[in-house]
Amino acid sequence: MAVSIPYPVARQIADHAEAESPNEACGLIAGESDHIAAAHPLRNIAPAPETQFQADPEEQLRALKAIDAAELDWLGVYHSHPCAAPIPSEADIRDCADAGLLHLIVSLERAKPQLKLWRLEKLSVTPIDLLYDTDDQPAPDRPLTKPQQAAVIIVGIVALLIMLLIAFTLLPPAPDIMPAP
Repeated sequence: MAVSIPYPVARQIADHAEAESPNEACGLIAGESDHIAAAHPLRNIAPAPETQFQADPEEQLRALKAIDAAELDWLGVYHSHPCAAPIPSEADIRDCADAGLLHLIVSLERAKPQLKLWRLEKLSVTPIDLLYDTDDQPAPDRPLTKPQQAAVIIVGIVALLIMLLIAFTLLPPAPDIMPAP
């Protein structure tokens, strides 16, 4: 089985996870059977949000109503692992409420977030292929990070210095300004 997700929805989930780090982020995913069409971020109210997640019940109810209003199906939940791989923990497996729901885990242990999809049941964990749908999607309009900004500035300065060096080497020799005896 494989499930597709539009790149902007995957980016929304990853951005939410990064914004909540070092706490775990959580939310609902919605769509139609094998296609995740929307994500609904929720507030994590767990007593130890760095290592567990518990969605705010009022926000979850509002999200479920929004999913119904959009005529989508509630497919499952997502949450992040700020310092661990995108593999279900023992607590994730133990606390899964419904074996029919999907569980999308976002890992932030590397520089680039990793998303993995799972079906959790009390006695088994099944990985689900997650396919990114990039058709007809505009490139995300995100500001540059500080390291990217620094790289752009450094490349600009180096390019300017190279241009000046080339310009000075192409100048004709300076005229002799000493008077002839």
